[in-house]
Amino acid sequence: MALRDELLGTAASAPVGYTLLVPPDWGRFVADESGRDQLIGLMRSRFLEVHRPDLFAQARAAVHRQWEQLRGRGAIEVYLPIVPAEGAPPMSIVTVPWLAQGEFADDVSRRAGGATVETLDAGDGGSMYRWQSDREGRAETEGVFSREICYVRPFPGSGPRRGILVMASIVHPGIDAAGPALDGFSALADAVVSTLVWRYR
Repeated sequence: MALRDELLGTAASAPVGYTLLVPPDWGRFVADESGRDQLIGLMRSRFLEVHRPDLFAQARAAVHRQWEQLRGRGAIEVYLPIVPAEGAPPMSIVTVPWLAQGEFADDVSRRAGGATVETLDAGDGGSMYRWQSDREGRAETEGVFSREICYVRPFPGSGPRRGILVMASIVHPGIDAAGPALDGFSALADAVVSTLVWRYR
């Protein structure tokens, strides 16, 4: 899809979209009401297949809450597994426009909230910034932990001001309890983001 207007640069060489590859049992949803309703429709069918309409009601409410948060962040798309609840990897990936305030690397470091930021080779001559954090849920999600891995790809060229943020969220029972599975899901997020390719007109 085309990036949102706020993501577009004025230079003719600025990307107008991106491609991101995910596992075959994942879905891609635009972060608007149509995408939300498409996801809920798929979830309804899958939960009925496993005879768990009670879980569907909970999941539908969670999707509505998540979509409100995504709208507030100006999200572009959401990627997540579309399989019966018992077999779904506990993760999702969201893309969001990035507009740097000042020099790009300094802006990333500032907005990473004190986390250690790695600078990685994006594989196309450019760089990608990565950081992660683990946190415990609050209120109704107390006792549930999540790992958020953030990746920022600047637009190609010198002195970029725009780019894209790709956020992977992994729900887990705690680092010790999750064990190697958490590392595996983190590696899956790294692999997915490594497939990001810019699209041009």
